[in-house]
Amino acid sequence: MKVEDLKNELFKDNYMDMAIKEYLTFKNTDDYDETYKKQALLNINNYLRDKKITSENIVDIVEYFQKENPSSGSFVHWSNVSDLKDYASAKPLEVAELSNYLYEGSADLKDRITRFINSGKNYNKSIRLGAPLFGYLLAGFDLEKYPLYKESIYKDFLNTFGIKETLGDIPTNYSNYYQLCSILLDYFKKNGHMDNPNMLDIQDFVFCLSCYEELYTKIAVKYLYEHAEKINSLELSDEKFVNYINNLDKDFLNEIRTRYERDDKVNFIRYKVADEVLNDGSISINRLEEIKAEAQNRFGENILKQWNNFRILFPFYYEKYKEKVNIELEKLFTIVKNIDEFRGFEFKENKFISDFYGPNNYGNSRCWFVLYPKEKDSHKSSAQLYFGLGYTKEFDFNNISFGLTFGDKLRKKDNSLENNIVTIKDPNSFSFKNVRQKMVQVFYQFKEINKPLENGGNGVSPDDKKFYDNLEVDFNKNIEIRKLIFENPDVLIRQISTALKSGKHIILVGPPGTGKSKLAKEICENYDIDCKMVTAMSDWSTYDTIGGYKPDKDGALFFDEGIFLQLFKNSEDYSPMNKWLIIDEINRADIDKAFGSLFSVLTGDKITLHFKSKSGKNIVLRPEEKGEVIQPNDYEYIIPQDWRIIGTMNTFDKTSLYEMSYAFMRRFAFIPVGIPENIDEKIMHQYLTVWGIEDKSINDVDLREGLVEIWNIINKYRIVGPAIIEDIDRYVSIQGDYTSALILYVLPQFEGIMPNDILKFTQELYNSSIKNFSQKKTLLDTFIKDFFRI
Repeated sequence: MKVEDLKNELFKDNYMDMAIKEYLTFKNTDDYDETYKKQALLNINNYLRDKKITSENIVDIVEYFQKENPSSGSFVHWSNVSDLKDYASAKPLEVAELSNYLYEGSADLKDRITRFINSGKNYNKSIRLGAPLFGYLLAGFDLEKYPLYKESIYKDFLNTFGIKETLGDIPTNYSNYYQLCSILLDYFKKNGHMDNPNMLDIQDFVFCLSCYEELYTKIAVKYLYEHAEKINSLELSDEKFVNYINNLDKDFLNEIRTRYERDDKVNFIRYKVADEVLNDGSISINRLEEIKAEAQNRFGENILKQWNNFRILFPFYYEKYKEKVNIELEKLFTIVKNIDEFRGFEFKENKFISDFYGPNNYGNSRCWFVLYPKEKDSHKSSAQLYFGLGYTKEFDFNNISFGLTFGDKLRKKDNSLENNIVTIKDPNSFSFKNVRQKMVQVFYQFKEINKPLENGGNGVSPDDKKFYDNLEVDFNKNIEIRKLIFENPDVLIRQISTALKSGKHIILVGPPGTGKSKLAKEICENYDIDCKMVTAMSDWSTYDTIGGYKPDKDGALFFDEGIFLQLFKNSEDYSPMNKWLIIDEINRADIDKAFGSLFSVLTGDKITLHFKSKSGKNIVLRPEEKGEVIQPNDYEYIIPQDWRIIGTMNTFDKTSLYEMSYAFMRRFAFIPVGIPENIDEKIMHQYLTVWGIEDKSINDVDLREGLVEIWNIINKYRIVGPAIIEDIDRYVSIQGDYTSALILYVLPQFEGIMPNDILKFTQELYNSSIKNFSQKKTLLDTFIKDFFRI
């Protein structure tokens, strides 16, 4: 898109100014959590300042980028930096030259990236060098000049402004994104929105508008509220509306004239108004009445029965903003529909959103939408989750309303029904947190009123209850950690129980050996729930997780359940099950790809697969509806409301979290599982007791003292948990050989540590009180030389 066209789309109304103002306010709230980006990029900027990039230091530079890539909210997927490091190690001179050219500001940005990618592909066709990597490399070089990049954020921002631009290759995408950010940066500077803004500020603005629901819903509401205010003022005064039309730009008036040129009746009047303003410069109310009379003479007296001047003239105001208004309404509709507590409930797919044109297409000063159950024929016969904004008959002021309302047909059946609505007058006091709270509060009543009356509306019968006994989980049970030691167990238990009770899946994050996998099993035992533990695999596909066709012994194809679907249904009688899933090292898999259609079900959607069951029906995945009577069959897989995933992740691997989409991550709570802050003989005595290992002297060193010393030395270079120390303990207790234990259980964890640090680590071992290390120095040095190629 040309620069001028892009500017026209971005700044065609006051949405941008409104968004910037709200963003700057939002940055000062507790919800804002992006400050880490600036510090990380400043570190790299300072590291590269005045540094000449050469073949001798290019690997060190890439490793520095690798180290500074945040573990949570990473700038780029870990695989891209890893591939770049391999490339730099194999061809240091080539990568050094490419990096210098990438940072050559006078050269064309697109050409710089293209050359880097093409050279990388010549080295290895499978190398992963995406646009986020180049955004990171460039922002790491100069955060004031280059923005970080993420494709989903870029697309969301374009969609917010109704910009239809097809994404291209990596160089094109980043250079176009750079152009967009440059336009925004100039706008920030020109209008004084910030003191000395830079590209990082612009990237942060774009990111926050896409990712923080509290921010983008506030902007949407204010934008719609302002239009409602303007429309209401035009509705109250024909003279004001006519003056507004007389001041419209000619290009827009010409669009209106062209649109209605060959129409009749009301549209004939619109055409004549646009034509006369274009030709004569203005139109008066008296002339408008003459045109109306002319239309009635041509098309009949009754053509204007429902059409006052405001309705006739409404497109002159609204057509310019209609697309943008609907974009913002769609945002609000989607976020309400996807409230976590609604997970599993099926709303009507044909959503009912009424913009300022209104249901009859006349035009009015209120817009709104409703959600109602899938099985209902119309919103008019349903209890509705309602969100509306603007003027109503009940109030003579602009307002924002949300809560429970009822369709006209339903009210006729039961005139005792009363709305349960919150009304806000001031848009500055709007918070989506309040909307969520209200919608969740009325959701039970919404479902009860919409429930069919079969069986007296009593929900699940006693005969059906047996199918629910193994689906429901008592989240109020107290959790006890019996077999593991943690420094602050009460805090850990509270975090776990609160997250699970609130409907979240959880990921236990911590150093290797902290007992995350054992803790995951203990959680399931505490809730009396069956579980299945699997280790994530990099080559997982939906065939492994969801399933697919497989030939039987006669060669006929049948649907073979994947490891995930096996958790939800008994294969013999098809009765529903609730078996929790523990995914060890969850970030080792491309989790979005592996989950496939199951992820859509977790977000509340019903999915029909193309596979057939034995009965010949398509396989269906869907969430459980509360109070639903489940009829066992061979084709439906119903995910219980109380089903949970527990993942584990090693701390120094968590940069690969980018492999999960933002939508997937937000359904998880990330719970830290750490090591003791102070590792001393007292805590080691507790561990030895739990492990059932006798404290004794080995090679003139007390076992407890030796383990404390070696654990503290290890943690200087890589944090490890007690499980690894237990492995060392058990080996040393039998063999009396610390060096071999270290080679077996510790050094493999040192992958990725700088060579100098590994050498420092070994020197500390040789200087320790454990003489076994210095006695077996040759063994240890040989292993390190071979394993780490030092």
